[in-house]
Amino acid sequence: MREVYAVGDCGFIADPYTGKSYPPIAQHAIGEAKVAAKNIIYDIEGKFDKKIKFEYKTKGMMAEIGKRTGVATLFGFKVHGILAWWIWRTYYLSNLPTINKKLRVMADWISDLLFKPDVTMVKRRVKEQDKEK
Repeated sequence: MREVYAVGDCGFIADPYTGKSYPPIAQHAIGEAKVAAKNIIYDIEGKFDKKIKFEYKTKGMMAEIGKRTGVATLFGFKVHGILAWWIWRTYYLSNLPTINKKLRVMADWISDLLFKPDVTMVKRRVKEQDKEK
């Protein structure tokens, strides 16, 4: 019998402590992918007894909810306002893969902080969305 593996948004993986599904967020998907990859290798090698189950303790959840405002629950502590926004941005930036991408995102964020939104960009986005329909 062949196994089927699903991770992230595609899979329902039950938390062994609560019985509820892990939320479909990046931190879980990354962990799920690592476990699935190891188990696929064990399948290929015929080491079925070495397969592991996914168990993960959520580090927290964060969201940017407005201009310089955020909410977060990190390791059981609730944070909100500019501190949560700053933590979210710092974490996001630290997880970008290359220095080039980090610099581009930082430049975009700084531009956003210093200048008002460009009305011509809004117009262009609306035209692009109309073309897609």
